[in-house]
Amino acid sequence: MTQPEATEKKKGLLDRLPKLGRVSQLILLISIFLVVFILLWLFDQQQSKTQTTLGSTLTNLQTITAGAQTPKTKYEAELAQATAGADAAKASFPAPNQAPEILDSLLELAQLNDIYVTQTAISTSTPTGSIGPVLTFTLGLKGQIPKFENFLLALDTKLPTSQIKQFTFTVAGTAEEYDTASIGIDVLCYGAGK
Repeated sequence: MTQPEATEKKKGLLDRLPKLGRVSQLILLISIFLVVFILLWLFDQQQSKTQTTLGSTLTNLQTITAGAQTPKTKYEAELAQATAGADAAKASFPAPNQAPEILDSLLELAQLNDIYVTQTAISTSTPTGSIGPVLTFTLGLKGQIPKFENFLLALDTKLPTSQIKQFTFTVAGTAEEYDTASIGIDVLCYGAGK
């Protein structure tokens, strides 16, 4: 007859190790423990650096999603503002081909100040360093000196890009005569004339 197999006793961890002496087995276990511990410690050290990097990335993303302007959008907004300012400045400058309209406005301004225009002349020049051509209007006027002064003061509101180039006046010798004046007005224009 066959005998039933005897129940085997469970082997402990030290019994499962290769056939080494007890001291060698203990050293092997400590070595394995140290290797595992060192690997876990290195992993933990790397994880803290990764957490720091991911934390700064998260902060940057939160700033961007919070609606803070990035430098590109900030510069684009400044460029749009500068372009709008340049367009507004261009609008205040007349075009060189508007010389007849400018002369009409000067004649209207003289009429409002009760001044007679005796002579008109228009010339165009383009000084170096200028953003555009300069229209020069030469007017001969007849009236009274205080009215000439009012005419010159009103020029700034009528033509903001104008500058008085030359002004001479002659006082009448008698009460029946009129004072006379010769005025040269430069009007700065934008762009090239057509």
